[in-house]
Amino acid sequence: MSQNKNNIILLLSLILLTWSCANTKNDTSNCLNSVKGTLVNKTGLDGCGWMIALKDGKTVNPTNLNSFDIKLIDNTKIKFSYIEKNDLFDTCMSGKIIEITCLTID
Repeated sequence: MSQNKNNIILLLSLILLTWSCANTKNDTSNCLNSVKGTLVNKTGLDGCGWMIALKDGKTVNPTNLNSFDIKLIDNTKIKFSYIEKNDLFDTCMSGKIIEITCLTID
């Protein structure tokens, strides 16, 4: 009886964990101060990769873009929230380094 109870608790825990991750990853309804941007492929420039162009013409350099379940296609419109990472440096030098907190296709 105790083994069955442990199995049920484990199964419920896995279901809740999976559900919570799936619902928060690409949902901007809970994202404060989300902004619109466009994915830009800068892999041809030394030290650069995928970046995000903002409406004002500036670009930001995300450190965790691959953490989100989206296809990286040039000129894709997105909506996202982020945290500036002032303690990081990179060789691209084409925009602020950011960590995306939530992201969705716009």
